[in-house]
Amino acid sequence: MAGFTPARPMPDRLPAAGQTKLHARGTRPGEKRAMTALWNTIAVAFGLVMAFPIYWMILTTVKSNHDLLAQDPTFWPTHFDLSSYRTVFSDPDFLNSMRSTAIITIGSVIAGLVVGFLAAVAVARFRFRGRNPFIVAILVVQMVPLLTIAIPLFIVLNKAGLYDQYLGVILAYLVFTIPYVVWTLRSFIVNIPVELDEAAMVDGCTRWGAFFRIILPLSMPGLVTTGVYAWIQAWNEFVLANTLLSSNGKRTSMVWLSFYSASPTHGADYGSQMAGALLVSLPVIILFVIFQRRVASGLTAGAVKG
Repeated sequence: MAGFTPARPMPDRLPAAGQTKLHARGTRPGEKRAMTALWNTIAVAFGLVMAFPIYWMILTTVKSNHDLLAQDPTFWPTHFDLSSYRTVFSDPDFLNSMRSTAIITIGSVIAGLVVGFLAAVAVARFRFRGRNPFIVAILVVQMVPLLTIAIPLFIVLNKAGLYDQYLGVILAYLVFTIPYVVWTLRSFIVNIPVELDEAAMVDGCTRWGAFFRIILPLSMPGLVTTGVYAWIQAWNEFVLANTLLSSNGKRTSMVWLSFYSASPTHGADYGSQMAGALLVSLPVIILFVIFQRRVASGLTAGAVKG
């Protein structure tokens, strides 16, 4: 008949909705599993490459001198030798350097967090003249290498009678600790709604009461994250400590390690050098492992806006 179009035959089975979406996107379950396995393999290989220097450092500390000086390197010692650690602990300046580093690091981190946190609250919560130039100045200060300000700091602290003193080094460390704390904590405080402060003050809290009841508890993940990274910066600092401290009993662990590695007695003792480097790095590693979850949550909490 004219105008009559025969119906098309129906397929035996209609594709499922999920299969239609997968075909439309061009990805099949098998291909997705293969890509996941590929990226996991790449991640594991990258992790092994990054972990190999740490493994080699630890391996060097437990090898004997015969294994260390062998022509063909071995990836596992023939027998474990802990004499490298005994050599490090027999150095009378090692424990003094660790104590000096702990005093300077704790003092600079606490002072930096207190001053920097209050400055970050002021920058994030209040409007004042010169606010934007102050933020830019904080960023610029972080870009200045410490080597360029080591001599001016030495002159100032020497005239103030703080050369070769723990307090002088702590004040010098605040030069790079406070800008980092202000710049980092500002993003955390900006994410706290101002309405919470206003509601607390409506309920009878003062400005300081709102600070201790609202801002401080909600900023705790940021404080932990910033404190950990400030600790790492202060613990690993070398230039200022080497410039501002001259007494053997007050040198930090990084300065001690440089002198220990360059000494004629231990210059060729690679096992004790690696043992000293491992012992110096161990407090930072332990601290990061303890606060790993808080650091991760703090980084994600401060990455929303600001």
